[in-house]
Amino acid sequence: MGAGPAGDAAAAGLRDAGFDGSITLVGAEPELPYERPHLSKGFLAGTVARDELPLRPAQQYRDLDIESILGDPVVDLGVEGRRVRLGSGKTIGWDRLCIATGSDARRLDGFPGAMYLRELSDATELKSRIDRGQALEIVGAGFIGCEVAAVARSRGCDVRVHEALAQPLARVLGEQLGAYIARVHREHGVDLRLGAGPPPSADVVAVGSVPRTDLAARSGLEVDGGIVVDGLGRTSAEGVFAAGDVTRFTHPLFATRIRVEHFQTAQRQGFAVGRAMAGATEPYREVPWFWSDQYDLNLQYAGAGLPWDQTVTRGKPGRPPFAVFYLSAGRLVAAAGINDHHNVARARRLMEAGRTLTPAQLEDPAFDLRRGLA
Repeated sequence: MGAGPAGDAAAAGLRDAGFDGSITLVGAEPELPYERPHLSKGFLAGTVARDELPLRPAQQYRDLDIESILGDPVVDLGVEGRRVRLGSGKTIGWDRLCIATGSDARRLDGFPGAMYLRELSDATELKSRIDRGQALEIVGAGFIGCEVAAVARSRGCDVRVHEALAQPLARVLGEQLGAYIARVHREHGVDLRLGAGPPPSADVVAVGSVPRTDLAARSGLEVDGGIVVDGLGRTSAEGVFAAGDVTRFTHPLFATRIRVEHFQTAQRQGFAVGRAMAGATEPYREVPWFWSDQYDLNLQYAGAGLPWDQTVTRGKPGRPPFAVFYLSAGRLVAAAGINDHHNVARARRLMEAGRTLTPAQLEDPAFDLRRGLA
């Protein structure tokens, strides 16, 4: 249940692992699974058309013998009777169930008319406002808020952004890189107000997300900041799996459960969970990765948003290309790069291999990070 990237990938993973039974993909939206990252980037900017968003052509679902029921949300998991109930009243029996309901935008009281960019219908409405050149008042300078601000300013809209933290994206990227992002937006004409309370009114609220765990909790599954699953996506209920950003999952490379909200992880972890539903035993072990496009900058990040106690910068801070490495007790736990995808990709491979270089090696542009993999 859930027709986003994780649900789509779980269905494909089942087939990839040799499952030949019936598969039903159920989604609340009336759309086939599509690429959500474009909603605040290319689609909003008009460089990616609506018909370019689907993850795969409709014919592929037929080729994979996957039935799709769209626009009809699951309202009861039916764990005891192994039969889900949909909003329409229809019921579907299951032998194994994968919950891939994703996340919802975190709501703020006091903004009844504000938009929350989460689904295609939201992006379509926001795009029409930007196309008309309307001014935008945005609450939140996280990735969604910053990307929307960048698109709107690039299209000539007046933009004001209110952020409670001292810098944009500080929780993930730290103060130094956050300050650079703030400078970039101000140079492009964004009225960025940091350390600020919410304004009297807002057009867009972008203050993070919350996993859609209500159905799981009502069904008695273990929930702790997400549906708790093991490395194979198994929940606390027999035969019930979960995938994507609704989960907090055990990752073999980290000493803690993690919840990751990004598209690429939802796809890759979802595929691994689908294979596990068919009997495979290989856990998802890739280091999470995502990207953000803002103006002419491409920000890439590899890691799980874990705490760090040291940062090391390769290149000249604030002058792309450059990269920031995040370490905890001397161990590399994340990397972020501005127009520097090569070093982020190499750092990701280092983390997946369990290797850590010294701060001096990470900092030295003359030292090839690939040497750490030799």
